[in-house]
Amino acid sequence: GAMERMDTQHKIDPALYPSLVEKWRAANPNIVAMWDKIGAAALSCVRTGAAQKTYGLRFEYVYTPHGQTYMTIQLPSGRKLYYPRPHITTNRWDHPSLAYWGTDQNTKKWLPIETYGGKLTENVVQAIARDCLVVAMQRLDAKGYNIVMHIHDEVVIDAAPDQTLDDVNAIMGEPVPWAPDLPLKAAGSELKYYQKD
Repeated sequence: GAMERMDTQHKIDPALYPSLVEKWRAANPNIVAMWDKIGAAALSCVRTGAAQKTYGLRFEYVYTPHGQTYMTIQLPSGRKLYYPRPHITTNRWDHPSLAYWGTDQNTKKWLPIETYGGKLTENVVQAIARDCLVVAMQRLDAKGYNIVMHIHDEVVIDAAPDQTLDDVNAIMGEPVPWAPDLPLKAAGSELKYYQKD
């Protein structure tokens, strides 16, 4: 499915998708192992109700006073991702799989959504990137930079003449308190009007 979504211009023969996926996985065993560990932690958390930890993440099965259940993933920043009404199901390969209730991106209906380690990893990575950006934006704001908008990992600043791109990049590349060893780097451009590159 991922190969099909990435091949937006239909330049790859769909018959080649499985072999390309296997080659990519063979070339990136550490990433595949991370997907597997994150998926296993989520399944174990929901199956047993016991908290699980892996890669600095904490998985918990939570009951609210109103009878709702969630699986949460606590990020290194302390913020949590919430997966409502988590449950174990069986996927198309007849293996145990995690599902939760959410909004289907196509139909916009509230229904059970199956997930897996790779997708949970994507959620976590994007959330950690967002948390890094928030720290950088707070630092920029504290130093007087006028942030007019942000898009994903991008900050748009209406800069004063004495503010430099090098200074902005340096601020955005500073370590975050909850992941001091995480290497961060920023790059940008100076333009009269906003544009995508």
